[in-house]
Amino acid sequence: MTTPNAQNPPPQPLKRATRLKLWAELVFLYGLVPAIIAGLVRPDFGDSVLAKAGITALSFETGLPSGAFIFPVLLFTFVSMFLFLRIDPSFENRKLWNWASFKESFRQIMIVFAVGGPTILLLAWVLAKHTSLMDQQGFLYIPRQYPLLMLAIIFFYPWISAYPQEITHRAFFFHRYEPILGSGRLIFVLNVLAFSWLHAPMWNVIALVMTIPAGILFAWTYRRTNSALAAGFEHAIYGVWVFFVGLGYFVYAGR
Repeated sequence: MTTPNAQNPPPQPLKRATRLKLWAELVFLYGLVPAIIAGLVRPDFGDSVLAKAGITALSFETGLPSGAFIFPVLLFTFVSMFLFLRIDPSFENRKLWNWASFKESFRQIMIVFAVGGPTILLLAWVLAKHTSLMDQQGFLYIPRQYPLLMLAIIFFYPWISAYPQEITHRAFFFHRYEPILGSGRLIFVLNVLAFSWLHAPMWNVIALVMTIPAGILFAWTYRRTNSALAAGFEHAIYGVWVFFVGLGYFVYAGR
C-alpha cells in the first residue's frame, strides 16, 4: 500500500541558482518593469530621474504617446502569465476562476464594499472640496460630464484591467514566488507593495498610497477564496467606484 507521504512527497529545497533566478525575476517583473513604463509614459520625468542618477546617455523619449505602453504591456504580461499558470502542473487551475468559491464569498465582498464604498465617496468629496489635491469639479466628474464614458468604464474595466491584474499580481505572484518567500507575512507584504508599485506610471504619490489598502483587500480575498474571479470582481467594483467618485484622476496615466 502506498503511504500518504509517498503520494505527496514534500517539495525539495530549491537550489541556490534557482532561488537567485526567481529573486531576479521578481525584481525585474514587479520592480523594474513598472519603473521603465513610468519613464516611457512621462519621459520628461523619467529623464530627470536618470539625470539625477548621473545617467545622461539614455533617454525615455520615444515619440510615442503614453497610451502606447501601459495596456499593451499589461495585456502581454496577463496572457503570458495566464498561459504559464495553465500549463504549470503544480498550479491548481481552478484558482483562475473558481466560481463556487466566488459565489460563497460574494456576500462578504459586498458587505465590505458597503463600508468601503461610502468611505471612498467621502474621501473624494474631501479631496475635491477641501484640499488643493483635486480640482473642485473633480468630484463625480466623469458621471456628470461624460456618462457614456462612465458606462464604458463599467463594461470594460473589469475585463481589460481588474481581472488581468489579479492574474498577474495575485495568482501568478503567490504561486511563482511562494518557494522563495514562503506563504506567510513576507509574501503578503511584498505582494501589496508590488501592486502599489504597479501604479508608478501615474507619477503621483496618492496613487501609490491609495492602492496599498486596495492591495491588502484584494490579496486577502484571493488568499481566502483561492479565486482570481473573486479578487477580480472585488477589484472591479472598487475600481469602477473610484472612477465614479472622481479619484480616477490619480490612477489614470492618460490624464
